Amino acid sequence: MIYLCRHSETEWNREGRLQGHKNSDLTERGRAQAQRMGQALHREIIDIDTFTLIASPLTRTRQTAEIVCDAIGRDHDQIRFDDRLKEISWGDWEGYTRPEIEDRWPGIYDRRRENKWEFQPPNGESYALLSHRVGAWLAEISEDQNLIVVSHGAAGRVIRGVYGNMAPGAAIGLTEPQDAFFLLSKGAIQEIPVSR
Repeated sequence: MIYLCRHSETEWNREGRLQGHKNSDLTERGRAQAQRMGQALHREIIDIDTFTLIASPLTRTRQTAEIVCDAIGRDHDQIRFDDRLKEISWGDWEGYTRPEIEDRWPGIYDRRRENKWEFQPPNGESYALLSHRVGAWLAEISEDQNLIVVSHGAAGRVIRGVYGNMAPGAAIGLTEPQDAFFLLSKGAIQEIPVSR
């Protein structure tokens, strides 16, 4: 059983900048979102003490996981980190907004639209490559493990795509909310709003 969470709002989320593997701190709004997420997880999971918390090691997921720990009564040193849960790498695009990318690499978004799944930004990673990375992580998880996972927008969509055996590319169209998390259990995927 996996409760899959996205990190909360960051400074770069607010500015519309691609983050990828670069770090950006949570905003005050993001900290409040993470606290509400932790409280919702605490309400939702009856046997929460049996769950292991795993996160991407990037700053925004680390900060979100620490706030979730505070809400569920865990020490921060109980968080496990796994590089395979990192966000998709946007390579040379990281730190730029979409209009800035289009200015620096004219026409590149048109090329990306032709095949988003296989498209690889300069020095970055495609969704197809990301699916192999997160798929390798998922392959190691057994159905009887109880996990709370804090990952990212694109990585979370692709984790759900791989878990749900979706066709290549289908995960790109999934939502990536910061006010909900997902329960992955027995082959099913359920979205759980934080405010429920």
